[in-house]
Amino acid sequence: MLRKHAFTLFALSLLVMGSVATARAGGGEAPSYPNWAAAVVPAYPNCLPSSGPVGPTLYGIGTTDSMPVVLAWYKARVKGAWTSAERGNTWSVRSGGIRIQISKNLYDDDGNEKPGTRIALLRRQ
Repeated sequence: MLRKHAFTLFALSLLVMGSVATARAGGGEAPSYPNWAAAVVPAYPNCLPSSGPVGPTLYGIGTTDSMPVVLAWYKARVKGAWTSAERGNTWSVRSGGIRIQISKNLYDDDGNEKPGTRIALLRRQ
């Protein structure tokens, strides 16, 4: 389980770092939101352009919105037992065959942490 958690964080960091240089502040829905995720929760409305598929079962979303705003949005739409980790900097839930993980950090192209939130949608097989 720790290996899956670490992989998810690593993959999302790469996703967000890869396109942040050209990313502007959010303002549009996530591109190519997968059907398997849309069946559980609508697309988060304020995503960075770097948001998108990381692989066939992993979708990453970056946003400049604060963690409390993102977490409240998801909790209002996704029912389940939400759990906290890393001193409240990461929250996750399993619902409808997917795991949603919300983390309190984003990274720029140099790997420096910056304000924002990242969301991982992982389809369980």
